[in-house]
Amino acid sequence: MRETYGKLLPGMRLSDMPGKLIVLEGTDGAGRTTQINMLKPWLEELGRAVLDTGMTRSPLAGEGIRRAKEGNNLGRVTQSLFYATDFIDRLENEIVPALRAGFIVLTDRYIYSLMARAIVRGVDSAWIRSLFSVALKPDAVFYLRITLDQLIPRVVFSRGFDYWESGMDVYSGHDMYENFCRYQSALLAEFDALSTEFGFETIDASADEKVVMAQLKAKILRILDADCRKMAVAAAPAYQAPKTSSYLEEPTIARLREAWKGLDRLLQPATANAAAGNGNGNGNGNGNGNGHSNGNGAIHK
Repeated sequence: MRETYGKLLPGMRLSDMPGKLIVLEGTDGAGRTTQINMLKPWLEELGRAVLDTGMTRSPLAGEGIRRAKEGNNLGRVTQSLFYATDFIDRLENEIVPALRAGFIVLTDRYIYSLMARAIVRGVDSAWIRSLFSVALKPDAVFYLRITLDQLIPRVVFSRGFDYWESGMDVYSGHDMYENFCRYQSALLAEFDALSTEFGFETIDASADEKVVMAQLKAKILRILDADCRKMAVAAAPAYQAPKTSSYLEEPTIARLREAWKGLDRLLQPATANAAAGNGNGNGNGNGNGNGHSNGNGAIHK
């Protein structure tokens, strides 16, 4: 049976979820989306049904978050509640149904990114943890870790600096590059703390994407293999230890005794007849094939 981090959504049952919940975490530019885009077809080739999901993909709240962030005036508490709505809607209507159907759910970020972002923005740590305590505990969290020096070139040569990912709403300075460094440093420190708290499996995201992919595949295969072994053990009949009181069971011994008694009864008439024949001496035979014997054993022609 699955577990949450504390609370349970109304009407949600935690039993009968044979699927696997696998999370890829890390800052922007760590390569999460790239890895998920490669993992999904690989798992499907293995015969696994896969759902991939991520932040702001909820039909209920996703578009609202994008529109609210366009104005660059979204408050930290409102932002946290908006993202919580997006997450819980996807949890209830996408993630849980997929797990019940046996899917592997690959999620690009989970509650940990939402918690880290909120805490860096000064939101109360206990409150934000309580807000996301309805989340299911994943089967694995892979933290694609990258240093700030490795992150900056990736951001510069891809999409450039973003208002929110540069922490422009957090720090008062107008230099986006300087704020980006401060914000991402604080975010990385919070991720490291969450990694210790929640037991992430850390992967060096600075390596080539194929190297990172090979590590992820190996770790995911171990999860799937362990699950297959558990299912095989559960399906196997219960072992019953042999009886040690006797080499042969009592019913077998009884049948053998009856067989010997029957054989003894069959042999008794034959033994008695043989004895009578020796006593009476009835029989034919001479050198020419004629004659008979009497009880004294004399031969008469």
